[in-house]
Amino acid sequence: MFKYALPFIAVAASASAVANDYQLISSLEWDHIRYSGSSTNVRTLDAVYFLDRKTVLGPLDQFEYINKTSNLQAGYSRFAGTNLWALGGEYFTDSGVVVSASHARSSGFHANTLGLGYLFSDDFIVRAEALRPRSDSTSYLFSASYNLQLEGNDYIGFTAATDDDFDYQGISSKYFAALGDDRFITVGASYDRNKGADNQWEAEVGYYFSRMTSVAVSYDRSKSYGFKAKHFFNQNWALAAGYGSNRDVSGLKVWHAGVTGQF
Repeated sequence: MFKYALPFIAVAASASAVANDYQLISSLEWDHIRYSGSSTNVRTLDAVYFLDRKTVLGPLDQFEYINKTSNLQAGYSRFAGTNLWALGGEYFTDSGVVVSASHARSSGFHANTLGLGYLFSDDFIVRAEALRPRSDSTSYLFSASYNLQLEGNDYIGFTAATDDDFDYQGISSKYFAALGDDRFITVGASYDRNKGADNQWEAEVGYYFSRMTSVAVSYDRSKSYGFKAKHFFNQNWALAAGYGSNRDVSGLKVWHAGVTGQF
């Protein structure tokens, strides 16, 4: 599968006319999970194609908090002998209406999602989504995102979401700022409440030594933690590596590797 996808990505590179403006972003990732002597691999191939070019905020993998560009998305993942395929997209009309749709399928399972939203301004969007799994009832998710623009490209973004039964509520936020001398920082946090289950939270901090090199560390309520490093070798290609584990489950080890192409 992957050997056929990579030549397509290479051909797309010839269409990259403006450095730091991208239209196709694709990634190939591999995770090796080991626990108590057993192990498994997760392989993932994702791609998103924007109908207009997207401009970075400084670092080559940082874009605006609220996307406002129509796009097509595709993904493939293989885990424990099971294949998962996904297709989707978003269309932004000139009037501010946003229409989205996606389809996910694996062995004995498929689900469709339809969404409708409205972009009140460049900094505020609301969405409603209907998810219909195979042989199950439709569920609904409502969300709103707000971008507080700071100096230059700096921002603080907020997103809140709930389902129609109020069994789930979630809130997340992201802070992006330039530190000067081509150094940047990102801080992200999320909190989720699920009826009948423990509430969950997660936080991640990223630091950019330059527009092309970064490290990040994450931690969550379940005491899982992770470290990741990423480096762009040129304007189009980046490699990433990471490691994760859990403070209460010392036998759990997760190694991550990935390659990203942006054109």
